[in-house]
Amino acid sequence: MAELQYAGEYLIETCEIYTTSGAVLDLKDQFASVNIYEDIFKNALTGDISLVDTNNLLTNAPIFGQEKLKLKLVTPNEENDTGRGMGIDFTDTPLYIYKVSSKTQVNDRTIAYSLAFTTPQAIRNNRIKISQSFSGEPAEDIIKKVIRDEDLLNSKKEFYYEKTSNNFKFVAPNARPYSFINSVGKRCLSKNYNFAPTFVFYETIKGLWFRSIDNMMDRKNPRWTYREETPNALPEGFKKPDPVTNLHNILNYTVQGSTDVMMNMRRGMYASNLLMIDLVNKTAKNYNYNYFDDFQEDKHVDAFNAYGSVNAPLASDARDDFNNRLSDYDQAVNYVQAVDRDSPDGLFSARYEGQYDYLGTDMWLQRRRGRLSSLEAAITLRIQVPGNTTMQAGDLVGIDMRNQGILTEEKKDPYYTGRYLVKRLRHEFTRGEGVYKHNMHMEVVRDTIKQPYPNYGVPTYDSGNPLDEEVPLGSEDSGAVLY
Repeated sequence: MAELQYAGEYLIETCEIYTTSGAVLDLKDQFASVNIYEDIFKNALTGDISLVDTNNLLTNAPIFGQEKLKLKLVTPNEENDTGRGMGIDFTDTPLYIYKVSSKTQVNDRTIAYSLAFTTPQAIRNNRIKISQSFSGEPAEDIIKKVIRDEDLLNSKKEFYYEKTSNNFKFVAPNARPYSFINSVGKRCLSKNYNFAPTFVFYETIKGLWFRSIDNMMDRKNPRWTYREETPNALPEGFKKPDPVTNLHNILNYTVQGSTDVMMNMRRGMYASNLLMIDLVNKTAKNYNYNYFDDFQEDKHVDAFNAYGSVNAPLASDARDDFNNRLSDYDQAVNYVQAVDRDSPDGLFSARYEGQYDYLGTDMWLQRRRGRLSSLEAAITLRIQVPGNTTMQAGDLVGIDMRNQGILTEEKKDPYYTGRYLVKRLRHEFTRGEGVYKHNMHMEVVRDTIKQPYPNYGVPTYDSGNPLDEEVPLGSEDSGAVLY
């Protein structure tokens, strides 16, 4: 295979559409662009391919949204050091085209249009329902059955999973496979990460994943490191741009303003209260979630990072006017759960180790919602970088940002430099004027900071002197207004 000529170069090895009439269309010459979308909170991979058509294939083939697409895109001289395969290959498991859109007349003989596609199991998910019971099985085994069963998703893709500590007794109530998997996943507790209840099921170019957020963040080294540099800059000792070095360049970025204290309180990020009612034993118990107190219960992106702090959450634990922290208001979000089944030693025993584990909402609900809310409130960057077919959603990346300040000698930005989780990713393959370019657009999040925020509080001053607050008295005359 040829050497990489520039950062983001790729080759089209296969681009074929299989029509319902039995025809096979080689579309390498009509190929204009491909976008592939991944998201750790989306069950299925999706994408679209844009074509420039001079043969009116939409009518003559025809193409109307029930075709299969075989696609293989590779990077020249790509090193296979990840154990996850080279390039992006959908030849053994073809994609399904489900929509034709964006048709545009370019000239008298040429039209351009876009075909939306997804993976076979996503199509299958919309065609069938599950109505069966699962008893005494680990969650990962239940999900594996749903994925592999010929009567269910019947997927042949690689399946990567994290072990859970659960043995479930579960009934699928005529549910779609993905909905059922999601309902199982949200109750799962990690076997290796302090019973973390943050499992998600998603799909990437390399396979299907069932894992916790803690598992994604527990990596000694990031998958790739990016730096804020001038594109095509000459590294020291180089006479011309080095394509491998330029693969680490950030081409463009924006900082998303995602910190909203009011919204975070309503989501239950900082604090919440759960009232569990045992209808059998006629008892009740409150469970409180506290963001600051529980912060170290979970893995964070800086678990192995030199930039990181042992305990640096995304908020200050400063006291307010009532001498409370943000996380001390557990009535900000209230949950109520009634349970009408008995268990040995009572419903609220520390942990029931029986044939089936007790998995009430007190073990997952508040911690899961608080954790996922913290990802919504995390430091968020949207970056554009040269394409790399080993990258996928759920990976960790390192980002070095230049310090824009003039009052410090520190070269790296102390706030934005660090490790990030790839939350969403779009592979963009374009072809124009003979140049084949692969870029990635990533949304990356960081759920901790370099150093804890100051916690001295926000005092009230008047000319440098503290004010003694005077509470005004009320008036029985609503019309009594002083000017």
